[in-house]
Amino acid sequence: MRNIMIRKKRPAVIKDVAALAGVSVATVSRYLNDSPHMSDETRQRIAKAITLLDYRPSHIARGLATSQVQSITVLSSETTLFGSAYTIQGIEVAAQRQGYVINISKLNTQWSDECKSTIDMALDQHPSGIIILQYDAAAIESIHYIPDDLPCVLIGGRPDGKHAHISFDEYHAGFAMTEYLLSTGVTTVHHVSVPGKGGGDDRTKGWEAALRQHGAVIYKPTTAVWSPEKARELGRDYAHDSTVEAIFAGNDEIAMGIISGLMDEGRRVPEDVRVTGFDDNPLSSIWRPAITTYHQYFTQGGEDAVTMLIKQINASKSTDAAEAVTQPESLCIKGDLLIRESA
Repeated sequence: MRNIMIRKKRPAVIKDVAALAGVSVATVSRYLNDSPHMSDETRQRIAKAITLLDYRPSHIARGLATSQVQSITVLSSETTLFGSAYTIQGIEVAAQRQGYVINISKLNTQWSDECKSTIDMALDQHPSGIIILQYDAAAIESIHYIPDDLPCVLIGGRPDGKHAHISFDEYHAGFAMTEYLLSTGVTTVHHVSVPGKGGGDDRTKGWEAALRQHGAVIYKPTTAVWSPEKARELGRDYAHDSTVEAIFAGNDEIAMGIISGLMDEGRRVPEDVRVTGFDDNPLSSIWRPAITTYHQYFTQGGEDAVTMLIKQINASKSTDAAEAVTQPESLCIKGDLLIRESA
């Protein structure tokens, strides 16, 4: 929290650097653009002032001045998980189509100084814009360290009121999945949530709201780790719990593990326990039994994020557009409930 409060103070501007170094703004600008016509003593004074003030030059201004390569940085804590990988795929396809280079910076899943250092290194590359995959707490925390003048789009999680945002309607998806399970005749639905504070948190709230609306018993959700093998152990435990008639797993990989664990203990799916997943991993349709899930359009989300970001980048180059006060753009991409054999 202390770091966040520091970030909220007015950031240093080029005039502050010039004043502290005892040089003109034009001289600082030449330093930032690596001009050879400058004494070593002047360079040292400016470098020291930049360090003391924690100054970061305007990415927009530098891009216009130096004609830098157009690039987009993606911040994500996970790059191999299905949702993240497919979102990044959409980003890459759309960015290449528009002539932008993609740089991916992987954050530590547990917020730390290492995460802050990763963000600093990403910003030091002077990207044209940033896309943050808000799929867990570390990615959500990273928003506080993005300069206000840098175009930015958030994917997943919740909007922050300052940046453009794309959501996957997680709350209503969780509600719809739970309602479907209740419609099959079960008395309640157990829930295994995914780690972090991204969209999975809204899925859980949708699950709880549906149960509450139907007057069903609400058992405390279990939080899984990103491991089908751990979920398999959980499935073995559920096999011996008489209250378990249906399980809504936070993603398909967890659902696969739970199904395996239930079957290890002689429980049948869906005859004894109904199990659903989420996301529509390609393996979910060929699993046995094929998994009832909720398809999310991750690739489309990545492509739409690039479109929104480039719109910001182009607007930032226009004085009139930059001065206009507008609300950050927002887009909700709804998914589809896919009913298969597991529930």
